[in-house]
Formats: sequence, C-alpha cells, structure tokens
Amino acid sequence: MATTSELRRLLSLVHFDARLSCIEGLTAFRNLLEQDSDGSVLRFLNQELPKLDGKKRGGIAYVLAEHHRQTGNLKSLQQLYADDDIEVKASVLNALWGQPGSNPEMSPGIMQLAMDGANHASPRVRMEACSVFQNLCGWKVDVSGAVAPLHRLLSDDSDCVRSQAACAVGNLAKGKYDMSEHVAQLGQNARREDISVRNYSAWALWQISRNKHDIGVAVPELVQLLADNDDWNDPRKNAVGALLHHAKKSSQNREQVMQCIKMVQLDLKKYKEIRRLQEGLASLS
Repeated sequence: MATTSELRRLLSLVHFDARLSCIEGLTAFRNLLEQDSDGSVLRFLNQELPKLDGKKRGGIAYVLAEHHRQTGNLKSLQQLYADDDIEVKASVLNALWGQPGSNPEMSPGIMQLAMDGANHASPRVRMEACSVFQNLCGWKVDVSGAVAPLHRLLSDDSDCVRSQAACAVGNLAKGKYDMSEHVAQLGQNARREDISVRNYSAWALWQISRNKHDIGVAVPELVQLLADNDDWNDPRKNAVGALLHHAKKSSQNREQVMQCIKMVQLDLKKYKEIRRLQEGLASLS
C-alpha cells in the first residue's frame, strides 16, 4: 500500500483544470481505494478533506462518495453529504449516478439525499439532484417522490436547473411515471431564451406523449420553437418528434398542429426537420 508521504504527493497533484473544466489527479485515489484492504487510504482522505477547499475539496469528496456508493456504506455517504460546503454536496450527488448496489438501504437513502438537494439554496446542488432522480430511475429505483419536486424545479430561477429538471422529467416519463402535470410548464420552457432549456423541454414533451399522455396544451410553444434560427438542430428535431407523435394520435390533434403551423413562418428550405414535419402531417391526411 502507498505510504503517507506518497499519498500526500498524490494529493498535491489534484487540481482543477479550468480549460477542461474538470478535476485532474483523482484516478490515482480511485484506484487505490479499490485495493484499500486496511482502510489506510480512506482514513487519509477523510483526515485531509477538511483541510482542503474549493474544487479540490469537491473532487476528493466525489472520490469518497463514489467509494461509499460502491461499497454500500450509506452512513458514511450521509455523513459526507452533511458537510455544509456546496462543493462537497454537489460532488457527492454527482458521484451517485452509478448503480446503488446490493445494500437494500442504499436506493432509498440516495433518493433521500436527492430530495434534500432538490430544496437546497444552491442551483448547482439542485441541478445535481435532478441528475440523481433520472439516474435512479434508470436503475429501476422507485423515484415517485421526485415527481412533485421536478414540477417545481421546472420553474427554477436558474436555467441550468430548468434544463436538468426537464431532462429528468423526460427520463421519468420513459420510465412510465405519469408526468402529465408537467406539460404546461414544459411548454412555457420550450420558449425560454436558453437553448438547452428549450431543447430538453421539447424532448421531455416528446417522451410524455410517447407515454400516452396528452401534450396538446404545449403544441403552440412547440410550433413556435420551430421558427428559431439557431444552428443547433436538436431543439427542432425534438419539437418535431413531439408534434408528430401528438398528431398521430387523432385527427383532432393533427388539425391542432396544422392550425398552429399556419400562425408562424417556417423555413422549409433551410431545415430538413421542418420538411419532415410537413411530410409526416401530410401522410396522416
């Protein structure tokens, strides 16, 4: 095992690379923790964590949280998250994307941490909580408790939170949760200035429609989104997917989409997704 002096040397190499927006030097500790049979590496990092600050402290917190998740140590994970440092809280939640593990207490425990994070004053912590919700859903964990918080987070002051919340709503819809109460706010978010919010809102509406719920109230905003002149095509692609899926459900839905299209000027020549929408609607007549 590594000596204390070697661990200190490795810790000195941990730093935040602003150019890449990531913490460098964590891999060595992740590998050492996998082979930490006597717990010496874990004790060293726990002792050093309070002495660190900023991104470096967050990075070490991430490594520790990941280790606790993998080993099923919920108590240590909860104690780590209890740190008031925003970098630590956000990093702990960020480390919980993986499989909760075999410990039956881990899934509800992690869910509770995310529920707490969804109410935190920091937008970054709230954003990470949204990621935990959708990742737990992907692991077939019961995330029904996230439905109401996500509805609130779709109206968050931070566009980053709104974007991540919309992504989580779409993933919960794919997981067969009833997200129909989120449709109206998603429609409003499809017209936000932030393009990421528009994109994930349109995608979430598509997933909700695919889960057999009505998105009619958001159709005008989805059609308006098609008139955007942004080069990024994903928002238009997702809007078209949502509109076509909605239109295929009934002749009334198709007529609604057609009427809304008449109210805006769309560039058929420039954007192939708009041509796809027109062709798809024509094939339904």
